[in-house]
Amino acid sequence: MVHSLGWSHFLLIVIVAVGLIFSWDFGRRIVENMQLMQEIKIAERELAVQEQTHATLVALKARTKSPEWIEEQARRRFHYAKPDETIIIPAATPPAPAKSVPVEVPPPPERTIWQDVLETLFGPTQ
Repeated sequence: MVHSLGWSHFLLIVIVAVGLIFSWDFGRRIVENMQLMQEIKIAERELAVQEQTHATLVALKARTKSPEWIEEQARRRFHYAKPDETIIIPAATPPAPAKSVPVEVPPPPERTIWQDVLETLFGPTQ
């Protein structure tokens, strides 16, 4: 007996197929949205770091325009001095070398190759 699909069966198959397609698409969109939200959070953190760097650089730029900063840099980097000033530059002494502790390597246990072969074949002795 051959049984053909009726309109109700055909309609049910179409509804289930459309439901599966929509659920798959909805799930894919949820995953994409979550990935986008994570990327937005990462970008916001990077933006905060960049804004902090920018603020630091703007403050440094404003500070470098002052004559006091220029004088400080000339004294520190180039060892400039005003008239009647004496500059003393301490010599950098290298740190003392660390004492090396001799490492004692214990001698290998005295075993013959035959002991290793017998242990491999029959297991360790007790």
